[in-house]
Amino acid sequence: MIYCSACVPRSQAEPMLYRLLPILLLFISFQLPAQTLQVVVSVRPVALLVQELTRDMPVSVQTLLPEGATPHDYALKPSDIKAIATADLVVWMGPANEPYLKGAVARAKNTVDWSAQPELIRLPLRAAMHEEHHDHSDHAGHDHEAAGYDLHFWMSMDNALILANALVPVFAALLPEHTAALASNQADLKRRLQQQRLQTRGLLAQSKGAFLLSHDAYHYLEEDLDTFSDGAITLDPEIKPGIKHLMAIKKRVQEHNIGCVLTDPSVSSALLDKVDRDPPLTRVSIDPLAWDYKGEKYSEWLSSAYVKMVVCSTAP
Repeated sequence: MIYCSACVPRSQAEPMLYRLLPILLLFISFQLPAQTLQVVVSVRPVALLVQELTRDMPVSVQTLLPEGATPHDYALKPSDIKAIATADLVVWMGPANEPYLKGAVARAKNTVDWSAQPELIRLPLRAAMHEEHHDHSDHAGHDHEAAGYDLHFWMSMDNALILANALVPVFAALLPEHTAALASNQADLKRRLQQQRLQTRGLLAQSKGAFLLSHDAYHYLEEDLDTFSDGAITLDPEIKPGIKHLMAIKKRVQEHNIGCVLTDPSVSSALLDKVDRDPPLTRVSIDPLAWDYKGEKYSEWLSSAYVKMVVCSTAP
């Protein structure tokens, strides 16, 4: 018989194994990477909102529309189509805003269409000369006419909260172990958005003047802050305004003592020069697609837009 001092009788080894099993399982769980939810979004403002809502959760967000492109004429690359098909969730702004996505999104696993939310605030279209900010009017360009309302709804605080409300149950179903973190993030988002809008409205109530828009993309932002522009140089940056309209805008700049113009990257400086005055108008830039913001939170981006609105509406 061979004697083995290291051997343990089977009757003793089995209980020892059962005692060690939880420790082994815990060790294995630490070695395995947590499964990350793959979310594809159409534009950067949506990405910022999803990132803020899922802070500290295993969620990876990919934005389809690159900087410099517009959602009206973008062509999907093969890698975009693959990303949409394999994503756990696709969040987009609907067929009127993003017609290039209709076919690909139809084949996605899970989708949320921001424009389809029943409580979405939809502001009416308005003329380039803003006589009454609630007036309905012709607003040619993009798919606005077909939709029947202003499609820049992602710049509304209330609409951001509506999208967050729609996303919470979707993320809760996909990541049930993170429902507490999700609820906390949603509450923080709502508190920040409401607080900063209230503070900015307070600042504008004390002093605000006339300002102009380079492109009529900020109607929802104006409604948020209860301060309204005097007109837009263009309704669609892809369509050059006529000389008659430019002359009317230039005249309004003088008559209404307009001191500032809100600009976005889609409108050239040369076009702004055509309606400028002496001394020159203050030019404050807000990118509706959020590429002027380097952070990762929708609330911070919207707050930075609020600050710029205050600067422009109080410019001499």
